[in-house]
Amino acid sequence: MSFVHRIATWLSRAPLALVACALLAAAVILPGLGGPGLWEPQERQLADRLAPPIPSATTPATTPAPSKPTAACPRTAADDAYARTLTARAIKWGRDTFGDSDAGRRWPLAVLGWLTVLALAATALRLAGPRAALVTTLVVLAMPLLVLQARMLTSEIGTPCGAALLVYGLVALGDRRPGQRAALAALDLAVAIVAIAAGGVIGFVAGGALLGLLVPLGAIALAGHRRPGRAGAIVVVLAALAAGALVAVLAHQLYDLKPLYPGLTPPPAREVLGRAIIPTNCYSSALGGLWRPDDDLHVIFDGSFEQIAYGTFPWGLLAPIAMALLLAAPDPRRRRAGALGLAWAGAAWLAGEVFLRKVGFTVYAGFPALALAIGVWLDDLLARRDAPAGGRLIALFFALGVIDLGKDLQSFTDKLTSLLIGNDGVPYPMPSRFGFLPTRLWLLVLGVLVAAGVVVALVARRPGARDRLATGGAIGALAVSVALAVFWSAVWQPRIATHVSSKAILETYQALARPGDPLVVLGDLGQAPLAYTGKPAQPASDRTQIIAALGKPDRVFAIAPQSELCAIHREIAGKPYYVIDDRNQRSLLLSNKLDGATDLNPLRTAIVHDEPKAISARPKGRVVFDNKIQLLGWDLPRTIGRGAPTEVTVYYKILAPISGSWKAFMHFDGAAGRAGNGDHEPIAGRCPTSTWQNGDYIVDRFTVRVGGGAFPGGRYDVWLGFFTGTAPSFKNMPVSEAPGDMRDSVDRVKIANVTLD
Repeated sequence: MSFVHRIATWLSRAPLALVACALLAAAVILPGLGGPGLWEPQERQLADRLAPPIPSATTPATTPAPSKPTAACPRTAADDAYARTLTARAIKWGRDTFGDSDAGRRWPLAVLGWLTVLALAATALRLAGPRAALVTTLVVLAMPLLVLQARMLTSEIGTPCGAALLVYGLVALGDRRPGQRAALAALDLAVAIVAIAAGGVIGFVAGGALLGLLVPLGAIALAGHRRPGRAGAIVVVLAALAAGALVAVLAHQLYDLKPLYPGLTPPPAREVLGRAIIPTNCYSSALGGLWRPDDDLHVIFDGSFEQIAYGTFPWGLLAPIAMALLLAAPDPRRRRAGALGLAWAGAAWLAGEVFLRKVGFTVYAGFPALALAIGVWLDDLLARRDAPAGGRLIALFFALGVIDLGKDLQSFTDKLTSLLIGNDGVPYPMPSRFGFLPTRLWLLVLGVLVAAGVVVALVARRPGARDRLATGGAIGALAVSVALAVFWSAVWQPRIATHVSSKAILETYQALARPGDPLVVLGDLGQAPLAYTGKPAQPASDRTQIIAALGKPDRVFAIAPQSELCAIHREIAGKPYYVIDDRNQRSLLLSNKLDGATDLNPLRTAIVHDEPKAISARPKGRVVFDNKIQLLGWDLPRTIGRGAPTEVTVYYKILAPISGSWKAFMHFDGAAGRAGNGDHEPIAGRCPTSTWQNGDYIVDRFTVRVGGGAFPGGRYDVWLGFFTGTAPSFKNMPVSEAPGDMRDSVDRVKIANVTLD
């Protein structure tokens, strides 16, 4: 027997399969919890509010004072409220128990993520066997909604954790197996009861009655049972009764029945038995929030679909198909898995949409249900000897879906960086790279590899035989899932943190500073300086204090917003200053001395006071825009590869102050149309044109891509200029002076011809 077959035989035993699932989840979720800094501002603000660094913990976190009960609203948000407070309690408890560090605050959330995987694997094992448990584990670990919530403070991981425990406990409680040894039956029953109790507590404290309890209980009631015997039926009935009781409690707390207003037709609200149903507008201890009388119209009913699609990429695309095929499966246990997955995922979606419209933001908590359905279906695919019905069509749908969604993630990566906070609150840092590719491009690469494995598994399978190629495709897709899971925890989170957390630049300060070197901070970094350096920074109220500090003779470090660099460069009056670390997309680390560091100041070579010498091409005559900007020359290759990034530099002299902010354009026009459109903010937007001053020399370096597969090679004219406005109301800056053969009727200047190769 080969080593691989021996491992497969071991993992076919339920205890060993669960141990493998637990170890795999721990290997993905737990390592390096303290490595990435807290994403700012959301994670940092949350940590500072709930569990500030220990030296400042003597000052209590500011919390809104509880409202006093009134006759109209007897229920108030008391300090001892429990619903939807798990994340806050876990962060504080983690700091106090595991240490005053990012890792200490994250540990409780990581454990909840680990428990989610373990409970889900145990449910899959109950419904379909050990292999299904392993496959389900690999699928859910590849989902960013699981891994990121288990490793970040802006998390609602307790809600899916509580649901997974509740679902497992109720499934196990109704799955009494005749002939089982008494000791094992007693242990099985005890574990189920503990899972139900823990899931109920965790679900309520994390998600409240609506999201944390009603969803899993409703899913069990809707899915029903497929095994003979009374235990399963009793569990379903009890779940339905409990769900009904929760609905009654929520209705009692959220709505009042009041007499209809006389003389008004129709009545001002929904009515029942001649009385109006009026929202109480009070805090609900069961809901864990305030129920809005009016819906939030900014939230549409399919608003969470994007969160689900991006948060379960790439496997989530298969979930509806997996559920449908499982519901038609001959095995009653697999049919129940399909019904349970559909009911759980659907209930979570419906409850989440209602919560978004009536209460506030929430993270979709039904992703374990999607993983369960996919895992059980893939296990069935591995077990069967015939090709699944519609396998080629499923393969085509999944491949095209992954490519399309992966391509969308290249353009809308902000939706993934903002997955746990909503509203694109964390812009994706464009400089982020891993290895030889931009970090976000790995999403497409890994997603396509998963899709390729699934396509092989579906297309290569031959009826009546175990096809090694098809099995290898499925195994390959699951192996890439492991890589994707590791990518979320070991690459995505820390790489993005380098640019959205101040930890990186504060570590640079610590590495370069000598004892006594002060750090002056302009902007709100919260408690980050204290957390990452062990000592508070000197606050600055405006940039004049930063400039004054940098003008001192002794070495000084300063942190200032990126947006202030242009003004600092203007107002520092020629005194030496250097950009030591520019990785953070919100802030820069500055110093008045290099002492072995490298100056990363982009304005040092972008705005100069002497005319640049190495200009490779100049206009044949004087070219001036609006009597304010003179074109001195450009660096542009004569031959450009189609679709290849091309570095371009344009040189200007400023003749007079410029009103307003203008963008620059560079058009590549030929017989086949416009092959390139180099619209951009001059000098990377560091200093808008409104800040350019008389006597400045501007060196504008940018990258443009010209052409592609649709454009033929040949000669193209290169035009440039400045514009403002948006489509269709563009306005070009007038060309006030230029040779006649260099200008056109829409205020563009032709500077060169290039060959597109």
